[in-house]
Amino acid sequence: MSTCSVELKKPEAREWKVPLNFKIGKTEIPVGLGLITLALFALATINVLTKKTATVSGIIFTFAFFIAFEISEKYNRKRSGVHAAERETFLLTMSDDLSEGKVQVRPGNVLVAVRNPHRLDHLHQALQKTNTLRQDVVVMSVRSISPADEYELNADQLFTDQERDLFTQVVAIAEKEGKTIQLLVVPGVNAFDAIVQTATNLKSSKLVTGVSSRMDTDELARRIGQAWESTPQPRHSLSLEIIPAGQPSVFVNLGPHPPRLWPEDVDMAHELWLELSAKFGAKVHHRDVVGLALRRMKKDFNDGARPEILSQVEADLSERAR
Repeated sequence: MSTCSVELKKPEAREWKVPLNFKIGKTEIPVGLGLITLALFALATINVLTKKTATVSGIIFTFAFFIAFEISEKYNRKRSGVHAAERETFLLTMSDDLSEGKVQVRPGNVLVAVRNPHRLDHLHQALQKTNTLRQDVVVMSVRSISPADEYELNADQLFTDQERDLFTQVVAIAEKEGKTIQLLVVPGVNAFDAIVQTATNLKSSKLVTGVSSRMDTDELARRIGQAWESTPQPRHSLSLEIIPAGQPSVFVNLGPHPPRLWPEDVDMAHELWLELSAKFGAKVHHRDVVGLALRRMKKDFNDGARPEILSQVEADLSERAR
């Protein structure tokens, strides 16, 4: 499957300029533009001194046009995300090999998934937290495709105006933070699989995402966790950080990890440990209590008590949701 690495390219010379521009060293003097401005000011001054009615009408007319242009500009900015004239120019590199060597990033990098140019708060925070001298940052976008298109993509299909608008905003944020980043577009039928597979191939230490408008944070973490579980063994260790706008981050360790127990469950485990330690002394530990409880639950789960256990879990979840 082809991937698309993206590099920022310096804008070339403008296609059109007002004539009569002269250079003195590296400084360009816009003589033509200055003459036009001077002529307009001269006409305006003559108008002010000679025609009161025309002056008032001209001022009203000018303000009306200014307001109309401002409204139009804001409307088009909202629709396109960024001005077409403000879009950066990018140099694309197509590759079937997605690895940290090909993308030129070090293992242990931070992978930031982006999709909406208007919702990049998580990228801003990730850049603020990361020292890019020690840890590389890769910003990736998934180009959704159908299974039939998987092997028939070219650069134009991978990097459309949507990706250009998105990465223009990404570059602006990175420049504001003074951080160096790598840009990447990966095609995928399933966005979660594409993100996790990319993190695995790049040997990323952390995956950072924003929130989804279609699901809550817990469900988003579960979907990404499922994608991680579907990767071949041995699975690459990876942590997930979900950053909601204006709220604390949610951290999730993908794969097996020590559970965070509810306070009442910790108290219950301690009470059972006291009962057992009275008989077995220092040989028994809290982990033995938790381990035995898990083995008993697994046995009951497989011996026909599955409906009862599922019903109890559902009741517990409903109780905590109140």
